[in-house]
Amino acid sequence: MSRTVALLLFTQLSSRWGLRTDELPVQLPATSEAVLGGTALLNCTYPPAADLILYWTRLGPDSERNVYTYNRGEHLASHDDRAYQGRTTVPAGQPGRGDGALRLHNVTLADEGRYRCRVKSNRGMGVAETELRLIGLYHLSWLQPQLCSPSLQNVTLTCLAEGGYPLATVTIHDSTGRDYGAGTRAAKDPQGLYSAAHTADVPCSPTASYTCIVNTTLHQQNLTGTLGLEEPQPAWKGWAGVGVGIGMGVAVVVLGSGALWAGHQRRKGQRHQGPSPPREVDPAREEALLEDTGPTCTRRGDLPDILQEPPPTSKHLTPHPSVTEPCPTPRPGPSSA
Repeated sequence: MSRTVALLLFTQLSSRWGLRTDELPVQLPATSEAVLGGTALLNCTYPPAADLILYWTRLGPDSERNVYTYNRGEHLASHDDRAYQGRTTVPAGQPGRGDGALRLHNVTLADEGRYRCRVKSNRGMGVAETELRLIGLYHLSWLQPQLCSPSLQNVTLTCLAEGGYPLATVTIHDSTGRDYGAGTRAAKDPQGLYSAAHTADVPCSPTASYTCIVNTTLHQQNLTGTLGLEEPQPAWKGWAGVGVGIGMGVAVVVLGSGALWAGHQRRKGQRHQGPSPPREVDPAREEALLEDTGPTCTRRGDLPDILQEPPPTSKHLTPHPSVTEPCPTPRPGPSSA
């Protein structure tokens, strides 16, 4: 009886601490990487076996936490640590076929660390470990407080890398390959993300481009840009604009003066205009008018003399009213007899 108890105890200790009698070849990569907020894939492969038990655990300084427990085709969710419940999956139907890959969803910085894959079957038991490393991509931007101008030889240029993980080193290179050093200024926010920056004085060259290189132990990011250049307006353009403005002003004055002068001359000519020349008198017509004989007819009257009658009050010219007078009738002249 004591021998049976000892064997059971040995089996439990082997399952918990990785002690094995018949070792299964369990394979895991030494490190696994995932982007913050994404899904981490922790691969674990082994020989297919029936009646398989699969344990995924998170290794801590003093203990292990259950991440995922698979027992003979069933996920024992109640055995998982509360921090991982609802966030872990394994390929459906695959653990018995030798694929016990763990997918950990919506990873945070708290998930970074070492994980253990333990497999037990009727063929034996095997254990392997991997380290999960997380990547937080940086937001890169250029800061240039002052634009380049012909009066400046150098300008200050800063590459800013914000909100990334792990801590990065920032370097600035120009298009010729010149290295303007690496940045040492860095800060960590309450969420554990880093910001780093590097500032350098670079030549004001309109043809040069600059590349910001952000390096971490896991990844590299680049950002290339050109300097902001001040483009002063040439002097001849400024004077041309002034000349055009002055010329237009002079033209307006000249045209206005010419119009005023023409109007003045027109009014002056009207004031000094003499009376209308007399019409030729037709003796026969005058005699017919005096005797008021014959039919009457209508004709357009003559325009009034501006010196004798005031001009119309309206701004528009008004026609002179029609005059009705008898039409002249020819009278027979004296007989030549």
